[in-house]
Amino acid sequence: MTKRVFFACLVFNFVYLVLQGCTEPQDLITPEHFTRVPRVLNLQGVSSFTPSGKRVVVLTWHYDTTNTNIRSWDVTRSINDTATAAYVPLEIVRKPVAGYPSYMDSSGSLQTFVNDSLDVYYKIIPNGILNNFVGQPSDVLHIILRK
Repeated sequence: MTKRVFFACLVFNFVYLVLQGCTEPQDLITPEHFTRVPRVLNLQGVSSFTPSGKRVVVLTWHYDTTNTNIRSWDVTRSINDTATAAYVPLEIVRKPVAGYPSYMDSSGSLQTFVNDSLDVYYKIIPNGILNNFVGQPSDVLHIILRK
């Protein structure tokens, strides 16, 4: 008896799915939090040395100063890997009182490397004040450091 009931339910479900089918796919919604936080503009970097001989990478970027919904930026870095999961958070840069933000990276991984060059990738992620929204990440900045 249970096999007949199970078979009847199975046939009913199959016929229902064939006749009704699935609904039409819906479009993805556009993330509105990307437009609430000002984007990172003109991400630039330069490699140099300090007076003591330490290698340093200086990052600078702009943002829309008329949009007041910015609290800070997360600076992330990846070395020799462009995968999204490879980016490591370095520091949170607070909104400056005047001018545009910058960040100086002189960590140990930039000082000594085995190969003749080192590919370093940076990405900046803005953080808003209102509702703690996270903005759209910047484009990836690729810097090649040579021995």
